[in-house]
Amino acid sequence: MVKSQYEKLMSKISVGSLELPNRIVFGSHPTNFAKNNKLTDQHVAYYRERAKGGAGMIVLEEQLVHPSDLPYEKALFGYVEDIIAGYRQVALAIHQYGTVVLAQFNHSGMQSEGSTAMRELWAPSAVPDVVSREVPKAMEESDIREVVDGFAKVAGHVVEGGLDGVEINAAQFSLVRQFMSPLTNHRADNYGGDLANRLRFCIEILQAVREVLGKDRLLGVRLCGDEFAPWGGLTPQDAVAIARELEKLKVLDYINVSVGSLYSLHLSMATHYSEPGLAVDAAARIKAAVELPVFAEGRIHRPEYAARIIREGLIDGVYMNRALICDPELPAKLTTAEDERVRECLSCNQGCQVRRSMGKPLSCILNPLAGVESKEGLVKIEQVPVPKKVLVVGGGPAGMEAARVAAIRGHRVTLWEFETALGGELAASAATGEVYAVLETWKKELAAEKVQVVTGKHCKPEDVLAEGIDVLVLATGSKTVEPVLPVEGCPKKPARDVVKNPVDTGQTILFWDEIGDQLMLRAVEKLLGAGNKMYFVTPDLFAGNKLAGTMELSVLNRHLMSGPTEIHTSAKVKEINARQAVIENRFSGKTLTLTGIDTFVYNCWPKPNDSLYLSLKGEVKEIYRVGDCLAPRGIGPAVREGYLAGRSI
Repeated sequence: MVKSQYEKLMSKISVGSLELPNRIVFGSHPTNFAKNNKLTDQHVAYYRERAKGGAGMIVLEEQLVHPSDLPYEKALFGYVEDIIAGYRQVALAIHQYGTVVLAQFNHSGMQSEGSTAMRELWAPSAVPDVVSREVPKAMEESDIREVVDGFAKVAGHVVEGGLDGVEINAAQFSLVRQFMSPLTNHRADNYGGDLANRLRFCIEILQAVREVLGKDRLLGVRLCGDEFAPWGGLTPQDAVAIARELEKLKVLDYINVSVGSLYSLHLSMATHYSEPGLAVDAAARIKAAVELPVFAEGRIHRPEYAARIIREGLIDGVYMNRALICDPELPAKLTTAEDERVRECLSCNQGCQVRRSMGKPLSCILNPLAGVESKEGLVKIEQVPVPKKVLVVGGGPAGMEAARVAAIRGHRVTLWEFETALGGELAASAATGEVYAVLETWKKELAAEKVQVVTGKHCKPEDVLAEGIDVLVLATGSKTVEPVLPVEGCPKKPARDVVKNPVDTGQTILFWDEIGDQLMLRAVEKLLGAGNKMYFVTPDLFAGNKLAGTMELSVLNRHLMSGPTEIHTSAKVKEINARQAVIENRFSGKTLTLTGIDTFVYNCWPKPNDSLYLSLKGEVKEIYRVGDCLAPRGIGPAVREGYLAGRSI
């Protein structure tokens, strides 16, 4: 029974000639699952799980429409006939659950990768890309004809492949948006200048695709609601005008609204530092101006928020891509009033951001099955014929997941945690409500599976042996390593301790960051304050080396620059004595003295906390190490290894 707050979200909606079973869409995003640039069994299984979980509509990963575009190595070639067989497999897998499935068509234009295809980029004008700095070729009219014909050709493949329609990308990473925007379109011919001319390319594509699709299949457009470049880009007012003009064509069935462009790539996969629903305001403006159904995307990850914006009439439906990567059963759980069991996306971008990741397949730090759905031996959790007595030591993500899965299999599971609450470092560094929600979901699942949880338990080898267990799972995490340098006359604290208890640090803080990860970002956030002086020293070329891939790099640097801060890159701390630190540039060897330091905060590479394992190895017949106590790598590997250990027992 659907709770009243979710009734509108889970209600049917008519889109064109079809009816969606609900208003939740699993939208297009790169996966790197392709082989030879074709759909694979992993694509089929991946999309099947989201259809089985109740998504109302699925929009497949972008299909390239022309050989001039290759934005990442494992992109899908929609323009080759071999794609048709893959379409048929996907359609068959998805349709059995009543879900509508579309293909997204795209040409990345100047936001493609010339080095991947080993050829020039195509764009409206010879404007260099902000990221790659590559200058594209300004397309000739013959090039434009080729690309428009490419869109129509791939539409024919969609029809033959049995999909339900097409979504045209005219937002981020889109040549179509680049033609629309004065920021990137400096042409003086029929495809540049005023809005009517800048829309010509898009209009020709929509008309060509509709002619091939016919009336019975859907045609939608992913529209940019705001480029966040008011000095020369598309504004929300422009987006409304564009939506009105496109609606007049009588070829569209819906509009999906996104935001961001060249100067705001981080908003394409917005982190928790962005407010939920960053495209909703722009989408609501468009909905008020057109009759077509209007959807929105952009960090719509919590069911209660998605339900509210639809209930209030701001939009008609929601794209919940990362939310459904994290929990494919989200729609089904809402249908059965099990919303408290939804494992909420953290917007962390640590596994699902793979567009420029050298072929790394998509994954999710909280869903160990994301990206491996085709491996049936991993997906199915079977009951054991003879239950075992299992002890899990360590209540972080790895330990909780191991305990949960082992209990599902029917084992008698006890979980010991040293701290007074579960969560490990994830709980200690929790910065958002989503983290707390995930931890609460885990706790409820452990309780539902009757896992005996004991917190505040200091575990010794003899305590374990006294339990008479059959299986031991060690998830004891990692331990902080101190920097190898003399520190005299100045308090020193590891970043993880500062995150847990940010007190008594004084006014001037020296940060030494070997890693450049989220932990140091959290430490900086904890110590931000009026009048605080910060020195930030890193051996890397920039502060926050590992944050670039998760779209948090600018956040750290904005934090550091919000007060009196000095950033010293390509440097190392040589020594600290009497509140003075000597740092040395790695390349020049020149030294500099930093003065007046009250606290030294360091973030050094951790080591496994494996002493319990070394003491008990050979003493317990069946023993597993999972997560950071095996090798410190982060939450994703920890959850995956916890899942695999629980499944193996």
